[in-house]
Amino acid sequence: MTTSLNPPPRVQLPENFFRRAYEIYPGLREAGGVHEVTFPGGGTAILVTDYKLARQALGEQSLRKNPSATTSPQVKEFADLTLPALAMAERLPWSDPPEHTRLRALVADAFTPRTVAALQPRVLEIAERLLTDLAASPDDPVDLLPTYATPLPVQVICEILGVPAEDHQQFGEWVHTMLLSQNPGRERAQASKKFAYYLMGQVQHRRQQADLVSRTSADPLPADLLGTLIIRCDAAVAEDPALAGLPTADRIAAADRAIATNTTVLLAAGYETTRGLIANSIMLLTPGIRDELAADPDRIETYVEEVLRILSPGPFATLRYTTAPLTLGPVEIPAGRVVIVGLGAANTDPAVFDDPMRVHLAERSGPSHLAFGLGMHYCIGARLARLEGQVALRALLARYPDLCLAAAPAEIPMTESILTAAPQYLPVRLTPARV
Repeated sequence: MTTSLNPPPRVQLPENFFRRAYEIYPGLREAGGVHEVTFPGGGTAILVTDYKLARQALGEQSLRKNPSATTSPQVKEFADLTLPALAMAERLPWSDPPEHTRLRALVADAFTPRTVAALQPRVLEIAERLLTDLAASPDDPVDLLPTYATPLPVQVICEILGVPAEDHQQFGEWVHTMLLSQNPGRERAQASKKFAYYLMGQVQHRRQQADLVSRTSADPLPADLLGTLIIRCDAAVAEDPALAGLPTADRIAAADRAIATNTTVLLAAGYETTRGLIANSIMLLTPGIRDELAADPDRIETYVEEVLRILSPGPFATLRYTTAPLTLGPVEIPAGRVVIVGLGAANTDPAVFDDPMRVHLAERSGPSHLAFGLGMHYCIGARLARLEGQVALRALLARYPDLCLAAAPAEIPMTESILTAAPQYLPVRLTPARV
């Protein structure tokens, strides 16, 4: 007997959906877990909220990500409304094979287990310096967002790239504006333009340095990733037969686009996700959990995984769209439709996770969370985000074991974005450890 399929049922999301998402998810899951919705601010998509169907969608080979490769007006409209204004033709998070494979390989060195592990002492050094700079008065709340959660990943990713120290703050401000979709389009476009000009200036300056002239991808690589990207992208363009007949200026421009694209990928992977993870880990830190972690720091690793699951810094997987009819559960999705996987919803599915909104400091058994995605589009910066989140929290609790939020979590506004979920400010009271 053949089961008849239905189109995805239509559900109207409220204007305050991003603030109330975790209240709304249970009803959506109970009603089938696949619905057609329009997000606040615009953009119609098929939203997946069921864990099992989310895994299916994340691994579905027929779903594509490059919005420039389709004529679907819905996909193009959704991309225009929600994707960051990066001012670049190629984007790793929104590309498909073989381009995706090529672009990912260019930056893979920055995120190997060995490379990330080697960063731990420097990450701890940065965290300790930031904590020393804090005015630690138990009576005066301190906003940890601009003083700790933001500058730590900014400094780490800037050092990986080789950005001069005096430019770190401005660099972080541009990236933050570009990556937050609730910023007005004009602000995002201006930040993107300024960032692109700055980056190309750095590339031009680096190309003029003697140690990058006449290098090939087979030579020993520079200590920072921007120099490595310049060498690799220049070599890739020189070896591309499709570009062989172009003037030198056009080939350099092609290399510059690839460098800019991959640099932006690094920023998205190594900054915004980590910033949200650090902030969210402090948001969920109840006095009871704080005391347990301060007494037994080895549990911080498990706690960070629970934060990733309960309050994923990237609440939705990046844009995908159907190239042919796709069956998800009881519904059939036509071709040319946007599919958005609700990672936060899937990670709190009670059919998979017992007592899903409660932090378990004893390691959970069973399926893993989907905070970093799945398959070939698994977040390339996952290791770095985990390392920075664990180091940041360990250093914070070692210095201030009695810290507490200076406002109830419900009173702290969160970003209202399809790209990120994190508090807009993070007021805490700090009490130094007793000597």
